[in-house]
Amino acid sequence: MVLLLTGAIDIKGYTIPSTAITDTNERLSQYLTSIDFAITHYQLITDIVFCENTGFNFNYTPLKEKAIANGKNLEIISFNGDYSQIEQKGKGFGEGEIIKHALNTSKILAECNTFFKLTGRLIVKNMDRIVATTRSENSFIFHPKTIYRMPVDHVETFFYKVDKTKYTKYLIDAYEEVDESHHRYLEHIFYERLYNFDLQSFKLAPQISGISGTSGDSYISGTKATILEKINYFIGVHNLKKTISEKGMTLLLSYLLKITRMIK
Repeated sequence: MVLLLTGAIDIKGYTIPSTAITDTNERLSQYLTSIDFAITHYQLITDIVFCENTGFNFNYTPLKEKAIANGKNLEIISFNGDYSQIEQKGKGFGEGEIIKHALNTSKILAECNTFFKLTGRLIVKNMDRIVATTRSENSFIFHPKTIYRMPVDHVETFFYKVDKTKYTKYLIDAYEEVDESHHRYLEHIFYERLYNFDLQSFKLAPQISGISGTSGDSYISGTKATILEKINYFIGVHNLKKTISEKGMTLLLSYLLKITRMIK
């Protein structure tokens, strides 16, 4: 299975909306940690592509050798993204541009039909279990506004599985509509383009570790939040298309959360 890691290492010369972590060394360290973790811990991931859009010059030879020693292929792609547009529209524009560039240039991606995409500074601790239990070629994490207290429904873009045909047909140019200064995020556009499809989420809640580039906060949640997310995945909250029972359970959960918030 193929994993695409996206990145932007050296952004210190740019002003990018909603970006808390800008130190080059800190960002580089986080990407290297994520790549190293993927090599040594993701047993069901055989090929790793790291694509970053700042043209940062770095010697990845030790990681490539480590990948070979672990029976994996590691491909590094570095290019200069359109930062005039990224500064204007937001980092979601850069994210989409990275994936488009990777699909157009990666030798590994050229040979596969499906791939997992993960934001490059993050780690999925239960990646092997997710890979093993995800039978669908397309799995996205849907966040309904009624449960997550958001203005609009959205589909997460930090982690998903997708087949190249669907991505190139429906999502490859989604980033061009991003306008974060007017609250038009890549996650909103993904939802608009995918909501008519019969798509399921992952069977398990991804155990994410790392630092959010947007807020600078840790992705590690408390016990209560973790339990609630496991329940949400179990009852199908994150599925774009739900069975009758999943619709009923999601509606009931929305109602209970609304009552709880009113009491508070």
